[in-house]
Order: sequence, then structure tokens, then C-alpha cells
Amino acid sequence: MRSTSGKVTLRDIADAVGVSVSTASRALKGVSGISDEVRLKVQSAADRLNYAGSASGAVQIAILSDLHVGESGAGEFMQAVQRGIESRARELGLVLSMQLVGPSSIDRMEFNEDISGYLLLSMQPEELVQSLSARALPAVIVNGREPLMRLDAVAPANRTGGYLGAQHLIELGHSRILMLSHSPRPTIRDRMAGSRKALREAGLVDEPSLRIELDAMRTNLAYQAMKQRLADKAGADFTAILCCNDATAFGAMAAIEEAGFSVPNDISVIGFDDIPTAALNSIPLTTIHVDTADLGARSLNRLLERIRGQDRLATYVETAVSLVVRESTARPRQ
Repeated sequence: MRSTSGKVTLRDIADAVGVSVSTASRALKGVSGISDEVRLKVQSAADRLNYAGSASGAVQIAILSDLHVGESGAGEFMQAVQRGIESRARELGLVLSMQLVGPSSIDRMEFNEDISGYLLLSMQPEELVQSLSARALPAVIVNGREPLMRLDAVAPANRTGGYLGAQHLIELGHSRILMLSHSPRPTIRDRMAGSRKALREAGLVDEPSLRIELDAMRTNLAYQAMKQRLADKAGADFTAILCCNDATAFGAMAAIEEAGFSVPNDISVIGFDDIPTAALNSIPLTTIHVDTADLGARSLNRLLERIRGQDRLATYVETAVSLVVRESTARPRQ
């Protein structure tokens, strides 16, 4: 059935699938709470009837990734997020392309008119954010947070995750907790802020001396920093470590064991992200779980809303995280 004006409406889409207009609208917007089966049926009907608000067909999405993401220690995590994006794109019949962006190429970057929108995969260099914002191009930062809210962003609940990690160690009885951080990333600052909140609530002092700032979230840098710390202090002046991601946790654990200490009997270690290798490590890692597939799918859903022009207000969406307790944390020695 078509409207008398000849223009396909949401009512036409809803009637074709047998759902309410509200459900059809929410399905096309990518709003949560709609089953994949219904969402696919609605999208299929929209494509078949050539609905003007349909997201597939000619829509092309470009994924922008840091040229050096593999060196950052986030490679495994971002690959999992990308798989979530690709899976959602296949469901909707969207065309994806990948473009690697290096620091020297950002100012020369050209924006293809055939590209409908951009996903910034765990990267947000200021020059690129400015360019996309100035051109009013649909773009979403995936696994990031843009403080000025010029672009949409979707990320795990980093502050909550940091809080859960610190709370777990405190409940085990730890009071001297070392933090491995990488402050240039807003999301990591959020993780550390959540951890400090848990410390304050427990009446523990947030000591600057119990922080190590890393140049990047890489296993080798965490290993070197931890090895140096243990050497400088002639041992461990802490009983637990909160790491900014799983990759740094692996490096810290290697240095601890090399120095003759035991994880978790002498020192407990907790990571963040729950990448697949976290459970497969020689000492399975306690960490904060992030649903990477959902993170990728939600980012694409938000970008489609931007492309359709259904919501022009920039938003920051956080997805829930959870604590996964494995064998790298335990009560401190008495």
C-alpha cells in the first residue's frame, strides 16, 4: 500500500512489515530494543520501496584508522570493534572502505564526495576533527570522547570500568595500588578518574607517587616502566596494579615475574578491555569486559542517524562494562 501522494512514508514501511510506525522508525534509526530480525525486515522493506530515509543502497561508509594502531597496543581490541562494524554493515547491506591515516597525511586528506559518512576508529587527531566538523560531514568517533562535542562519539563506560577495577582490589584488601596510565587519551583519563573515585570512597590516599605515565599503551613500554620501578625501589612498594588496558597488564606481569615476584600472590594485576588473549595468558587476566561487537554496531547505527539527518545534535554514548575476575588478582599477603 502506498500513500495517496505517491511518496513512500513510514506508514508504508510499517504496513509492509506488519509493525507499528514507531517500531519502523526506531528500527531505521538503529535505536536499541529492536530485534535484529525486525530491524532487517524493516530495512529490507525500506530498500524495496525506495524509501527516502533508507540507510542502505548508495550509502558508503569510510573507516578511518591510525596508521600505527598496531603499535599502540590497541590492535587486537580495535580489530574486534571493527568486526562489530562489519557485521552490522552486512546486515544493512552497506558498503565499507578502510583508510589508514598517518600524522603527516591529515592536512592533505581529501574527502570523497561518494562517501556518506566516516567512522574514526579509536583516533581523533584535532586537525581531522576540525576538518570534518567544518565541512559538516557525518562522522562518529569510535572508542573515544570529543571534549568539545563537535562530533558524535561512542565509547565504553570508562569511568565506571576504572571504578569497578579499583573497587575489586580494595575489596580484596589492597591499599597500595599502582596505576599505569596514558593521559593524552581522554578515555584513559576517565578510567583513572573512576579508579581515584573508588580510592576516595574507601578513605585511601591517591598518591601521585603511585602513578606511572606511559608514552603509549604498549606491552613493551609497560614492561620497561615496571622493571625500572622495581629496580628504583629495590622491590615493590605496592601490592596491586591497575593498568590502562590489557596490553600494558601483560607487560607489567612479565616484569614482575622476571623480578622474582609472583602474580597474584605478591602483586595483583588488573587490565581493561578483555581482549581474547586476556583469558589465554599464562596467568588468566582479571580485567574489565567491553562488548566490542556492540560498540562497533552502535557506532555505525549512530552514523546512519547522522547521514539520514534525523538527529543533528551531537551525542556521547557510553556502553556498559563489567568486571571479569580471573587468576591475576588475589588478597594481599599479610
